[in-house]
Amino acid sequence: MIPFINAPGQVFLANLTQIENGNEKIQQEISSGLQINQASDSPDQITQLLQLQSQLASNNQVQTNLSNLQAGALAADSSITSVLQLANQAASLGAEGADSTTSAQTRQQLGQQVQTIFDQIVSTSQTAVGGRYIFSGDDDQIPQYQVDPSSGNGVDQLTTALNTSEAQDTNGATFPTGLTAAQIFDPRNSDNSYASTNMFAALTSLYQSLNSNNAAGISTAIASLQTASAYVNTQQGFYGALENRITNSLNTAATQNTSLTAQISTIQDTNFAEAATQLTEGQTALQAALQAQSKVPTTSLFDFLG
Repeated sequence: MIPFINAPGQVFLANLTQIENGNEKIQQEISSGLQINQASDSPDQITQLLQLQSQLASNNQVQTNLSNLQAGALAADSSITSVLQLANQAASLGAEGADSTTSAQTRQQLGQQVQTIFDQIVSTSQTAVGGRYIFSGDDDQIPQYQVDPSSGNGVDQLTTALNTSEAQDTNGATFPTGLTAAQIFDPRNSDNSYASTNMFAALTSLYQSLNSNNAAGISTAIASLQTASAYVNTQQGFYGALENRITNSLNTAATQNTSLTAQISTIQDTNFAEAATQLTEGQTALQAALQAQSKVPTTSLFDFLG
């Protein structure tokens, strides 16, 4: 027996299914707000969409990293400013002690004040942000220095780590993230002797000269402290440049993210006005198809054979 094939009926069902699937897809786009919910929705655009999303995620990570770095750079800049202010106070105390009319007892009292300032400066070199010591370089879980009165420059160096870390901007360019306390406050000569710009050594010398009533030593120590302060001031310039670099990189990242987000939206987001129009047209087509089908004669060969 040859089965009866209703070809027009099959065509109708196929068209009806196509219309219903189209309407369902548009409804999903409207409810989700996305015109691409899976790769099959737009195979020709999915590669570009994934690339844009990957770039946006990468930019967001760079922004997070730079924001964290910015907090450390601002803290470092502020800390160095405090150190320079403290060093200036110590120099003023030294100048008072260098006066020939100052008694030995007064010089000792001034020396104690300089020692207190020295302790504050060492404490500032231990500044921590986000659980890391910002002047400790790669070994940032411990401070690089602690006070040690028995040492020639008044401190004990706990770690000799350098700062080798680098940050990256959204264009892939890298730059150094900071300096160590050793670089800023404790520079050494090639033979490891104290450089003329060594602030720890200058302050220790000033304290010792005041305490021992050594007028000539006081004057020499003041000059050394001024030299060291000028050097620390140049090191602070590194952080000023770093802050500018970070700010510019963050601004660039924000601009790029705005562009990337707009491109992603163009590809992925639903155009609600267009989708609503398409849905209305689809529902109209569905109703028209059903109405047309209902008017098709349903008689068959058997009706005539009877």
